[in-house]
Amino acid sequence: MDAQRVTSPPHPIQRRYLAEQIVRLRRADEQQRYAAAQRQGRIDPNPHQIDAVIFALKRIPEGGCILADEVGLGKTIEAGLVIAQLRAEGAARRVLLIVPKPLLGQWQDELYRLFGIQASEGRLAPGGFSGPGVFLAGREMAGSERGAAVLRDSEPFDLCVIDEAHEVFANIYRRFNKFGDYDEDSPDARMADRVRSFLRRAPVLLLTATPIQNNLTELWGLVQYVEPSGTLLGNLRTFRDVFCDGDDRKLVPGQISELRNRLTTVVARTLRRQAQNFLEHPFVTRHAEIREYSMTPREKSLYDDVTAYLLEPRILAFSGNQRRLLLIGFHRLMASSVRALAASLRKVAARLQRMLAGQPNPDVDTEFLHDLDDEDLDDEVAGGPDDSPAGGTGDSPVHPDPEQVNAELARVHNFILRADALLRDSKAEALLGFMRVIGERPPERRRVVIFTESLVTQAYLHDLLIERGGVDPEAVTIFRGTNDSVRANEALERWQHEVGDHQPPEQRPSRSVAIRMALVHEFKTRSQVFISTEAGAKGLNLQFCDTIINYDLPWNPQRIEQRIGRCHRYGQQHDVTVVNFLASDNEAQRLVFEILSRKLDLFGKVLDASDVVLHEPSTDASEPLAGALGNDFETRLRRIYARARTVDEIAAELRRLREEMDELRKRYEQTWERTAGLIETHLDTKVKNFLRLKAELPEGLARLDGELDQLLAGYLAACEIPHRRVAVEGRVRFELQPSERLPEGWRDGATVAVGEVKDMADAAPLHLGHPLVRAAVEEARAATQTRFSVAWTLDATAPAALRLAKGKRGRLVLSMVRYEGFERVDRLLPIAVLEGDGAPLDAECAAWLLDHPPADRRPPKAPLDLDDAVDDALEELLFSDQADVAGHEQQHFERNLEQIERFVEDQVLVLRRRLATAAEDLRAAEDKRDAALGSDARNQAEERMRKVQSEIDGLETQIERLAKRDDAEYEKWRAHAYQRRYQPPVAARILDVEFILK
Repeated sequence: MDAQRVTSPPHPIQRRYLAEQIVRLRRADEQQRYAAAQRQGRIDPNPHQIDAVIFALKRIPEGGCILADEVGLGKTIEAGLVIAQLRAEGAARRVLLIVPKPLLGQWQDELYRLFGIQASEGRLAPGGFSGPGVFLAGREMAGSERGAAVLRDSEPFDLCVIDEAHEVFANIYRRFNKFGDYDEDSPDARMADRVRSFLRRAPVLLLTATPIQNNLTELWGLVQYVEPSGTLLGNLRTFRDVFCDGDDRKLVPGQISELRNRLTTVVARTLRRQAQNFLEHPFVTRHAEIREYSMTPREKSLYDDVTAYLLEPRILAFSGNQRRLLLIGFHRLMASSVRALAASLRKVAARLQRMLAGQPNPDVDTEFLHDLDDEDLDDEVAGGPDDSPAGGTGDSPVHPDPEQVNAELARVHNFILRADALLRDSKAEALLGFMRVIGERPPERRRVVIFTESLVTQAYLHDLLIERGGVDPEAVTIFRGTNDSVRANEALERWQHEVGDHQPPEQRPSRSVAIRMALVHEFKTRSQVFISTEAGAKGLNLQFCDTIINYDLPWNPQRIEQRIGRCHRYGQQHDVTVVNFLASDNEAQRLVFEILSRKLDLFGKVLDASDVVLHEPSTDASEPLAGALGNDFETRLRRIYARARTVDEIAAELRRLREEMDELRKRYEQTWERTAGLIETHLDTKVKNFLRLKAELPEGLARLDGELDQLLAGYLAACEIPHRRVAVEGRVRFELQPSERLPEGWRDGATVAVGEVKDMADAAPLHLGHPLVRAAVEEARAATQTRFSVAWTLDATAPAALRLAKGKRGRLVLSMVRYEGFERVDRLLPIAVLEGDGAPLDAECAAWLLDHPPADRRPPKAPLDLDDAVDDALEELLFSDQADVAGHEQQHFERNLEQIERFVEDQVLVLRRRLATAAEDLRAAEDKRDAALGSDARNQAEERMRKVQSEIDGLETQIERLAKRDDAEYEKWRAHAYQRRYQPPVAARILDVEFILK
């Protein structure tokens, strides 16, 4: 280890050259640029993530891209790297992230913890997204009328990142009419339309693991937001005609290669199997255990009687505009626990008592549904009336018969008495049995997450585990949609003291986000059991726990997948166990579980309590399967329960659904088989690229770290800022003492580190966007505003051409050249010219001068007049440099022109098909005319011929026009491509030195 204080700063010439070399903009695939992205945070990106960052940085100047890595491969990290790099380069002053509401805290935490990016939640008020910065917006807020209006009125963003983009833009293709034009008045995909309204020209980064779910047009819809010219896939009508084989789920035979080639322009996707060997923590497997229990006779009798009551078509307590919603909610609560059933029955009784008292019932008893703690259910309620089942009563009777009300109330009171009299909850007993199994594990494997749909059941399980399970009260964490208990507030205070107070004020999250983070922190550091409602199924990172208990099973497979994904995610080091409780005497429950496990492969390998294998999954792709079929499955379940009149009917309908799910899955898998290859690169190609990146990255990081070390050391020495430089284990720490010369926010001193710092808690990582790096660059620029007069003393390392020129005077000029082409690039061009020589010194000589410290000397009385020689040399050097840059630009240009040509050729292809069809129609009309027996029939046939001929003339005119490339869109984008390709570079002198060689 060495410790030193730099006392002799490098010459300003060297500091300026070094500073500009570090911060100049490079191509996305240049080693030092993607190395710089890594140094933005406390992470060690995997090669597939670096590959995605390179792809995104290339695409963002073109309008954006879709990052579609499989679930768990770290799209958040990829987006964070891109954001950090663009902010450091000054290209992303304002960034908007649109994410699902439950993920706001996760994004805010990870951006700051991993990248030092302080993201703030935008406010739903004028000016709520004003000024520079990174802003977070919940998907629901951004997609609302009010939220979209606030964002439209905001200053444009430089980048917009949209997480779970397939949900935001679901069905966006339906807003396009049959001619492929966008329909502003369409009732479909309103959220997508509102988001579209404020994106404007901001480049967009879309994150989704499932860009294709049910049909090709969904993918077409996503592409529209990252390829603003519209020339890649054409309009919707053209796309369907060229690629869809009469069905949006089917690809025209022979077109997969063509469509794949086009999509690789805007979509990057890595599969788990491609990345697995490069991951620090490879993905673990998961399996499910079934814990069966039998209801007691009294439980079974009550359950059957309440079910029979609910299935009656004209019960008064469940009449009204939201009858189906109330019924479905009750069915879900009844299956949760006896305690939840009793609480729900009391609310039913209260509804009936209000009827007797002549008090109106609201259409939806929100208190009754609140027990489900389900934001999606709230959205359904807000959505308005639902459809009543056949034979049901959609509206409440104006004056219900008191005798009927009393009779129903007495019946419900009887249910309540029977529920309260039950001394045993069989499912709860099964849970206690499994918790005893958990207690036999090693201490580090005893954590468990329990999910329930009911707030009442959640409270019941909390008390049960403490009173009968022997769990310490401090070892149970409760998580729900609204966390305002005394215990939650205590967790928040502890988190604030241990974590929150150490964050900058502007980074501190809102209370709702902070309390989510606090409860996870409590579970990780203090408790053993985490009991959550559906509110915890998104946005929580619980990979330190490997056991999930589905105390209640939601009907939507996506929700189950989301629950499992809290623990089964990247970073999990143990196989994940998913425990499900099933009543052996409830056929409907068993049939639902069978569909979820056998038809959707939702849980992986399924075992019973004795480890007997009940189901071996045929695929490990449960996430996209659940996403594609989940909503349909839930809808079918709801319809079954709303329309059935007996338990036997429910079982029969579920058996029918089980068989139909086979067909639905088969159809999905056929679609996926036909289309998955569109967004997947061949395994060997990906792996070779990952191997190259992994091999090359250390060299790029070492070079960048060395330059950052030199830059900061020189800056601190030049500004005489007291500090200590310590080099240890391949890293360098700078311990800065308080100084007014430091940038604002750092004047009290700090410790920063150059190199790998993910395991250093007491040092901030140094990177291109760091305030100290920016201050060093500005200092170097400020110190080199005038022409220098220096002397270089030549030594044995000097090139021969310099040694031969000993004693001569000359000029050294450093120019920054900016190329604003398809990919913006900055180049440094040094020129050294000697007095009396016609030609400039070669690049090796100029580089030697910039790399070696000169000595200042008095400016000569007669300055050298070498401006013409410098200008001539720059013109010559610029010509050769343009040729070097042109290679990459020409590739962009040719691909762009090819895309524009294909855009027209697609239209011609479609028109020729229509022309062929019209020609057949004309022949048929001619045959009909020739066979006509009367004048009327003949006249009708001739009229048809005239119409078809007119159509043919029109089609031929369009084909001829397009063949001549007489098309406004074609001309617009071709001119745009030429303008970008041949835009002249702009050179600016940034350093001017008059020297003598000694």
